[in-house]
Amino acid sequence: MGGWGCPHEADGQCQHVPGKACDPGMKGCVLYGRVRFSVPDKNSPRIQRQIDLEKAEREKKPV
Repeated sequence: MGGWGCPHEADGQCQHVPGKACDPGMKGCVLYGRVRFSVPDKNSPRIQRQIDLEKAEREKKPV
């Protein structure tokens, strides 16, 4: 079984955002705005706009 572990997480707490539980993609997380998450609420506005543009382009193209 594989998995991913954040180097800023220690005992469930984020070391990058003190006082917060580790929640990959939360605002302040090193991943915020850099990667695309499958849960839309975790995506930054810039990433979400990019996803929306790509979706619109796919819908325009005939199959």
